[in-house]
Amino acid sequence: MSGKKSLVGSSSPETIHLMVLSAVGFAVVLPMIFWGVPSALDLSNHFRFALPFYDAIRTGHFYPGWLAESNGGFGDASFRFYPPALYYLLAGARALSGSWYAAMVATFGVLSMLGALGMYFWAREFTSSQNAMWAGVFYAVAPYHLNQLYQALLLAEFAGAAVLPFAFLFVERVCRQRRARDVAGLAATYALLMLTHLPLAVIGSIALLVYALLRIERTRILRTVFALGMSVAIGLAASACYWVTMIFELRWIRADNVNPEPGLDYRYNFVLSTFSPDSVNVWWMNILLLASLFMFWPAALLVARATRGKFGDMNNAKPIAGTILAFASVLALSLFMATPLSRPVWNMVRPLQETQLPWRWLAISSMMCSLLLAFAIPMWTRLIKTRKRPIVILALGTIAIAFAFSVGHTVREARWLTPSQFEQTLRDIPGSASVYQWLPVWVRDPRPEMRTPIVAGDRGIRIESWTPEKRIFHVSAGQVNEARVRTFYYPHWAATFGDQKLAIRPDETGAMLVTLPSNEADITLEFREPVRVKYAAGSTLFGWALIGGLFWRRRSARYSHPS
Repeated sequence: MSGKKSLVGSSSPETIHLMVLSAVGFAVVLPMIFWGVPSALDLSNHFRFALPFYDAIRTGHFYPGWLAESNGGFGDASFRFYPPALYYLLAGARALSGSWYAAMVATFGVLSMLGALGMYFWAREFTSSQNAMWAGVFYAVAPYHLNQLYQALLLAEFAGAAVLPFAFLFVERVCRQRRARDVAGLAATYALLMLTHLPLAVIGSIALLVYALLRIERTRILRTVFALGMSVAIGLAASACYWVTMIFELRWIRADNVNPEPGLDYRYNFVLSTFSPDSVNVWWMNILLLASLFMFWPAALLVARATRGKFGDMNNAKPIAGTILAFASVLALSLFMATPLSRPVWNMVRPLQETQLPWRWLAISSMMCSLLLAFAIPMWTRLIKTRKRPIVILALGTIAIAFAFSVGHTVREARWLTPSQFEQTLRDIPGSASVYQWLPVWVRDPRPEMRTPIVAGDRGIRIESWTPEKRIFHVSAGQVNEARVRTFYYPHWAATFGDQKLAIRPDETGAMLVTLPSNEADITLEFREPVRVKYAAGSTLFGWALIGGLFWRRRSARYSHPS
């Protein structure tokens, strides 16, 4: 035989565990290769952003401000309110692969692997590499996590769920060590969470805060609080390009302030609030909660032992009882917030209400349950050698049932689009009606229609240039003093004739009316970002530069509270 060793044979156990975990993470998206892309209403909504994002980047416009092609060319302001990170990732994958179908598979394969690896590195802070690997595996196949991708098509939430384990990891490291690199890591992951999915960022912020309070060293509270606060501040600076605009302009779109949709009202989306199949979302989430209990209930014995102080060493896995109880406490919080028991809290906290769906907290539950079940493996391994073997077999059976349910129902029963059907769906998206929440508040139903880009009575119109955020047209002389433009009014649009600024306003339907001079003129209509956008962009660049600077500091560097 050759003296050379195989790749696996020459690798360390930790490397093998990482390879296995990466393979499992990517295996989650293998059904997309064989059966197609899962489809739901949100698929079109996500690609309504991704397609023009890609086109804008190709022209050198790296953060577009107006989605011009939607609503039959009237456009909408959705770019300004939906976090952009997922669409940059999809656009990058599209540029590399040359196909949106391949980009979809590659993007979510990478995100699935990242989420599993995030759980691994977080768990590795406390336990063996093998147990940490199982934490990542359990998370990759957790019922709610699979549902995000295959049934609900919560693609941005799935992406956020890949980032959040890393945020917990760096909170843990900052609480214990306060190294500059860990401050930078927490700042970066918090910024990415904000730039990926705002509801999960709100929910995750609460969970991270509670976790930090449970894990902070009581003898170094001031130093740790300073380091954590610095991380959050830098993370907010690094994501300012998104949230500054969102906060200042939220009052300019419908959101849930005009004709709110009951299906997105938090009051009707608590898990266990109803058991009627008529309430499809809650009914399905009840089933997912049951499937999660089937998969993760064996971890309850671990928590019970930790509570009684009987949690000891298990095959070199030495997470202390306090760590287990911290995980269990955050799990209890997530379940509480997902159920009607927390309704008084939701009624008082407006940012929570804006997340719309209390069952989103099951994303946090999936993380905590995956950790606890992985840490329970050594304990259950010992039990199989005792007279309690039937209980171990029962536990393995319920886990297998939960996994089989996820494969047979959540994954296999998804609505699949073949590559050709997927491409046809993408071709139908440009010009289609957007989600009404993104429409400016001036828009009224029925939405207006226009056959030509501009109408000005009997005055002649010649389009010189028409791009998403800048239009130039020539108008002949005449008496009609306003032109109706096939674009919804938004305060950042500005019309000029030479050095003269022309008044614009919305008509009764929300379409833009531009005041015209009486003589012939070349008029420029341009979407101009306010000065605060430039400051926010500068803040973002400064934040990421600071993150880079902290990351490259000496490993021994630590933050301390100023004296």
